[in-house]
Formats: sequence, structure tokens, C-alpha cells
Amino acid sequence: MNNNLHQTTSINSVEKEKERDFDQAEIKDVQGNSEFYETVTAAPLNPLSRTSFQLYAILLVAALNATASGFDGSIFSSINAMDQYKSYFHHKETGKSTGIIMMIYTIGNMVGSLFTGPICDHFGRRAGMGVGSILIGAAAIVLTAAKNDSYLLGGRFVLGFGISIGTSSAPTYALELAPPQWRARIVGFYNSFFYTGSILATGVAYASNKASGELAFRLPLGLQLMPPAAILAGVMFIPESPRWLTARGKKEEAQRILAKYHGAGDINHPLVQLEIKEFEEGIQVRKAQSVWNYYDLVNTRNQRWRFLMNAFMSFFAQLSGNSVLTYYLPSMYTKLGITSTDRRLLLTFANSIVSATGAVCGSATNDMIGRRTKLWVGSIVLACLFAAVTGFSSQFATGATHISHTLSNAGVAFIFLFGCAYSFIYTPLTATYCAEVLANHTRAKGMGIHVIMSNCANLYNTYVTAIALDSIGWKYYILFVALNLFYSVMWFFFGIETRGRTLEELDAVFDAKWPPKAALKKATMVDREGHLEGLEH
Repeated sequence: MNNNLHQTTSINSVEKEKERDFDQAEIKDVQGNSEFYETVTAAPLNPLSRTSFQLYAILLVAALNATASGFDGSIFSSINAMDQYKSYFHHKETGKSTGIIMMIYTIGNMVGSLFTGPICDHFGRRAGMGVGSILIGAAAIVLTAAKNDSYLLGGRFVLGFGISIGTSSAPTYALELAPPQWRARIVGFYNSFFYTGSILATGVAYASNKASGELAFRLPLGLQLMPPAAILAGVMFIPESPRWLTARGKKEEAQRILAKYHGAGDINHPLVQLEIKEFEEGIQVRKAQSVWNYYDLVNTRNQRWRFLMNAFMSFFAQLSGNSVLTYYLPSMYTKLGITSTDRRLLLTFANSIVSATGAVCGSATNDMIGRRTKLWVGSIVLACLFAAVTGFSSQFATGATHISHTLSNAGVAFIFLFGCAYSFIYTPLTATYCAEVLANHTRAKGMGIHVIMSNCANLYNTYVTAIALDSIGWKYYILFVALNLFYSVMWFFFGIETRGRTLEELDAVFDAKWPPKAALKKATMVDREGHLEGLEH
């Protein structure tokens, strides 16, 4: 009997000790599994180490693809407003002929997107960036030497073709090379580099507009050669994506790259082993799939949800009103009573700087604010800001006898605010979110389809907008106010949160009965002396 009493006392002591440990443990709610959370927090990377700076330089090569896209996407907006360009090519600032010149770039983007997946999957992510840069450079030469519309159409088609390949390969590469705990910020900053190209393009255009004759528009077109030249030189020296290497059976090489940039040189680092394990598991699931088989994107319920999120981002990001700013911003200033070409180009340049500020701030907060929250709340903000632009522009409709500088400046201010807000919300997430929601085996193809869908929207933006601004002016803006309100509802009810999970772990979310709800669930973990354990309910 005494022995039984002793055993009972011992058991009670153990239970009390466990309760004490539990009371003293730190309880955390985290999105994702404890293995990943503990792995990335147990040995944080030093952002100021020599290896980290090497990683920044490597990722800068990828980011220059966004710079090229920003330069090419913004340069024609400014050139289209130049009197020298309009006189030489006999064009108007808006209308059908201008719409076709703008639109052909988008068609080139769409055609090039069909080749993105096969090139990136078969030859590697670096090859995709290299091919894109060669095509961009060739197009820049044709455009700089343009003598008539045939040169412009051919050059802009090839330019769009090259941009689509480069800007599909680069974010995929950045996503797959970035350490998991830095992923959102790095890929967000990648997309923010669009504005380095935009600022350069609009700044050069403003300065060159002071020149007389052809130099005014040929100098900015010639400078399009700079980003692709830097990209082509850079891809010679950067490592290949470790995910792509693993898929090609080059596990040892992939481990060395991951060890150097994710594991402080230790090939047995838990994070390195976790990533390799997840790479291999994802590859085994779809090992035999063809790079040309685009049906992979919708062949299961899981994949259809992924495709839906990709489509949301592709269309919503392009049809929020931002493309009016990208392609026809000087014309928007005209609708506010500003007719001086020099001032309109200066405001376009200033708007690029303000938008870049929004993009940098948005990228810096990518890991702090949930994707879904930023998108549904942000869409309401965009609707309100564009409504203000619409209201002020309506005061300068044809027939107005008095130009109020106060109203004009207020309209310009809200255009700036819209550009800044859009850049904060969508710029860091467009590439990030699409790459996150796509499965490993369909990511390259899916990013190509993302470009196609984005450019389907841009076909409308570039061609219809030119005609609409010419025909109905400010009334056209009302469409984007309504669309942004619609997007807010769609993101709120159907948007899937991706923050805080590995790319592979998102499979469980997309397999759930209702993925939007499953994505918001948090796992409760107990931190006992630095080790996380899941709580059983």
C-alpha cells in the first residue's frame, strides 16, 4: 500500500511539473507548421554579412528585369506627349493610331508568354532572363532608329516579347533563391524596381524634351539598351535556381547553393534540409509532367483554386486604373486643364518618384500586413482616390470658361495619391502573390499565363483607353471606381492568405474544403526553451 501511495505521489508530482512548464511556456499563434517556424527562427540570417550582400547582388540582376519593364512601360507615355515625336510620325496623343502603337507592345507580351514556361523549365531561370535581355536590346535598337510606323510596330512587338520572358523568369528566380523568411520582402522589392526604370525613363524624357528635333525622343529610346545589357552580363555569373537544379537531378549543386545563402555554409543546416526535402516531395508528385502541358494548371480542385487566385491578381492589378496612369498620364493632366507639355512631363516624372516611395513602403511591410487584408482594404482606398480624380477632372470638361488652379492642383494631388496607394498595395504583391499561389511544378508556366492574362487586360487598357479618353474624357474614370469596389468584395470573400507558410505547405490550404477560411487558421504552438510544440485539442 505504501508503494502504491509512493507511485501516486510521483505521478502527481510529474503532472504538476508539466503544468508548471506549460504555465511558464510562451504560447504563440503562428500560421504554418512548427517545423518551419522553428527552423527559420532558430538560426536567423545576418542581413549584413558578406554572403548576404552577395545574395543581394545576385537578386539585383533579377530585379533589373523589373527595371527594364518599368523603363519600357513608361517611356512611350512620355514620348507620346512630345510635340517633336507627334510631328515626326504625324500622330495624335490619343485616338486609334496611338492606341495601336501602344497595344502592339501588349500583343508581343502575350505571344512571348507562350514561350516563357518551356524556356524556364527546360533551360533554366537564368536562360529565360538572358533570352529576354537579348530581345529587349534588339528591340531598343530598332525603336531608336525608327523612321516610320512600321519600325515602331515591329520594335514594340519584339520589346513586349522580350519583356514577357524576362519578367516571368526573374520573379520566379528571385522567389526560388530567396531565403523563406525574407521571401515576401525580397520579391516585393523586386517588383518595386519597376519604378527605378520608370523614374529613369520619365526623367530622361523630361530633360530631352528641351532638345529640338529627333534627339528629343531618340535619346530616351536609345537608353532602353542599358538594363538588358546589365542583365545579360549579370546572368553569366549568378547561380541557377536550386529548385530547378533539384528538379533536374542536380541535388548536390542545389544543396551547395542553399547552404551558402540560407544555411551559413552548413549543408546540414535544418533549413537547407527542410527545403531540399520539400523540393523533392513536390518534384516526385509531378515528376513526369510535360513542360508544354498547360492543363496541369486546372486539372485538380487544388490547381483550380490556385489558378483563380492567379487570375484575380492578373486582372485586378491591371484594371484598377493604374494603366491609365502608366500609358496616358500626360493626357490625364490635360483633363485637369494642364496643357503645357513641359509641365505635364515634369509631373509625370514626379509621379514616378511618389509611386516608387509607395512601392518601397509596401515591400517593407509585406511580412507585416496579410496579403488578403492589404488587397481588400486597399481596393476601397483606390476606389475613393480615383473617385476624387474623377470629380476634379469633371470640372474641366470641354466648354469650361475658367481654369481653377486650385482644383487643377487638387486633381494632380489625388493622381499622385492614387499612384502611391496603388504602388503600396499591388506593386509588391503582383509577382509575389502569383508566384506564391502557384505549385512548384506549374510555377514557370503559371507565371507565363499570369503575363498573358495581365496583357489581356492591358489590350483593353492600351487600345480602348486611347479611344475612350478621346471620346468621353473624364467620364471614363467612373468605370475604375466601380471595378475597385467590386475587387474589394472579391478579395474579402475569396482571397487566400499566403503569408507565413512555405510554398509547399500551401498545398494543405488549397486542398481544404474552403481554402479562404483554411488560410486564415492559425496553429497554436508552445515555446518551451526555444522549442516549439503543437498543442493537441
